[in-house]
Amino acid sequence: MKKTAILILGFSAHAHVLAAPAPLTPDAGPHAVGLRVVQHYDYSRAMDEQADAFGKPVATPPARPIQALVWYPAGRTEAAPMRIADYSQVVLSDVDFGLPASEAAKQRTAWMTGPQKSVYETATMAVRDAAPAAGKYPVLIYAPSFAAQADENVDLCEYLASQGYVVIASRSLGARSVVMTEDVEGVEAQAADIAFLVNHARSLPQADLDKVAVVGFSWGGLANVFAAARSGRIKALVSLDGSIRFHQKIWSAASYVRPARTAVPMLSLGAAALPFEELALKDRLVASYLNGMKYSDVYFGTMHPMQHGHFSSWEMRFRGEDGFGDYRRADVVQAYRTMALYVHRFLDAYLKQDDKAMAFIRQSPAKHGIAPQVMALRFQPAAAAVPSEAAFLRAFAGAGYRDAQAIYARMRAGSADFELSPLNLNTLGYQLLHGKNARGAVELFKLATHIEPRYGNAWDSEGEAWEALGDKAQAIAAYEKAVAVDKNQTNAIARIKALRAGS
Repeated sequence: MKKTAILILGFSAHAHVLAAPAPLTPDAGPHAVGLRVVQHYDYSRAMDEQADAFGKPVATPPARPIQALVWYPAGRTEAAPMRIADYSQVVLSDVDFGLPASEAAKQRTAWMTGPQKSVYETATMAVRDAAPAAGKYPVLIYAPSFAAQADENVDLCEYLASQGYVVIASRSLGARSVVMTEDVEGVEAQAADIAFLVNHARSLPQADLDKVAVVGFSWGGLANVFAAARSGRIKALVSLDGSIRFHQKIWSAASYVRPARTAVPMLSLGAAALPFEELALKDRLVASYLNGMKYSDVYFGTMHPMQHGHFSSWEMRFRGEDGFGDYRRADVVQAYRTMALYVHRFLDAYLKQDDKAMAFIRQSPAKHGIAPQVMALRFQPAAAAVPSEAAFLRAFAGAGYRDAQAIYARMRAGSADFELSPLNLNTLGYQLLHGKNARGAVELFKLATHIEPRYGNAWDSEGEAWEALGDKAQAIAAYEKAVAVDKNQTNAIARIKALRAGS
């Protein structure tokens, strides 16, 4: 897996002395930016007992600690903005909410007197606890990379807040300890944190919860897909060199993570892929989840100058001049700025229904003065609607409540992921039966037993529907099948006797 070492790069005593970084994002939007730090415990989940290298117990939080950084559109103020050192100090307490102030001050002194002093002194856009701007704004959850801190893409998060978004992030924690694990349990833990943050957004007066997207970098670009598969509230996804591209074994092990469950627009911006031959040598040829997203608009962007770690603004700030491979820092900064621009325009297009933004992302980057050596973009439009139960019922009603099995077969042929619940079909059939549509009810009951032939209740229900239609022979036949598959179908037994007796 591609993992970043952002903390190590940020705090290493051996890092190069750096000049003040060039701006990583395009010009800020119309809003000033505020930052609020909110500390939560998720009491539905607990962390395992921990010990140090000597076997001595380490204080364990009473529940799962989730320190949220909330960036938001704010009113203008003369207050001093956050500096990089302020962000670094905030994340020191992202697991230990009771970190002594003296410890934080000691660490800050080391930063401000060390070789990276100029970077730590750099001012950002956000003002801590600034007054929120009036209005409602779409909500973005930022999902960090493997075990990374919430502010790893501080520049991107602040930029998006200035463009009219509420942006929320928390650290990437493992399921049972601070350390993330490279497995389904680990990614599901981060996906659950995303859901927790969406729920927290309900408490924010600015948050428009009808417009929610998740932006994920690296491992976070796998966790956001897991989160979307579990929540219909998420309306768009952004993957920054996301691990969904590399970890087929993990996403395929979760049966619910399938394109039909993540039928939302996706913007995938990644580093250039390795040549086919090199991937084969490294045994890294995997199936593409993104290519399978036939129910979604998917945008595939390649940022040619960028390596994996360059998708983190924190790493961009702390990298030495020799940390950009065959490119100059300026080339990679330009690519990062382009990445931020496309994330913004994509979100405007799909969350704000901005027609100009939609036209922008559908055009070639060259139309916007972006050279092909900086970015390439391919658009894969949605090829079909999701074959859902609701879509089936609309088609069934449109067909005059006939041909349920044929409609089901056609939808199954279009998507192997499509399933209907016999239990739900039985319930829906009763709705039609009580609504004086016994013919339609028969169709749904028959489909239920077609899918699950040993479902005795549905055979019994079909018998009732035939009785409502006055077809005694068909009713008896259905009741007999109910009893044949389930001897405890007492209603069917009673109705067979009654019908044969002529009552």
